[in-house]
Amino acid sequence: MLIHGRNAVLEAARAGRVVRVLQAAGLGHDPRLDELRVLAKVEMVPAEQLDAIARGVHQGVAAELKPRRDWTLRELLDTKPALLVALDSIMDPQNLGAILRSSEVAGADGAILPEHRSAPLSPAAVKASSGASELMPIARVSGMPSAIAEVKRAGVWCVALDVRGDTWPWDFDLTQRVCLVVGGEGQGVHRLVLERCDVRLRLPARGRVGSYNSSAAAAALLYEVMRQRGSRESPSP
Repeated sequence: MLIHGRNAVLEAARAGRVVRVLQAAGLGHDPRLDELRVLAKVEMVPAEQLDAIARGVHQGVAAELKPRRDWTLRELLDTKPALLVALDSIMDPQNLGAILRSSEVAGADGAILPEHRSAPLSPAAVKASSGASELMPIARVSGMPSAIAEVKRAGVWCVALDVRGDTWPWDFDLTQRVCLVVGGEGQGVHRLVLERCDVRLRLPARGRVGSYNSSAAAAALLYEVMRQRGSRESPSP
């Protein structure tokens, strides 16, 4: 797969996923480009050649990636994760990438994606994640309801974001081992998946729209996870 964007390419190189980097000639100085030259083989190419290859806003850099490791859910659970995210029907690659980025920033140990009803991990999703998708273990599952049941059997609480939920995030103990289940735009988390979850959390909303974008909602809940865990593990002086 070929990805582009300076942050995405740099994070992939840091993760050891890059085979080679293509850089447009004539770029100005950027510390990220200096680091890239240390981490990976960089080939200088004419800007118009990169335009034709990347087919988008590439910021002068593109990279060919090594094949991604395919994780099974069992392998992911065997790592004893403290925080997982399960993405149910996230069809927009920008939202997929944004949620993976927020998850990695929050210290998530991995993500669960369905084989169907999900945006692919395309170059657009990788770029939107700023390379975070290359740093996290990602398990593909055939069915999200059965996956949630397996996660629960491993001793992980499954917590769904739901506009009709009956619990505020700060009223639930998110310092426990948890899997945050985030649904797609419009429909949200599917009914069968909701029924398997242990609790449904609702974010406050005061405007007339009534719900957040899925990536914004995920980021808000991930922040609450960090807030609760930070307040108990490393309180500010």
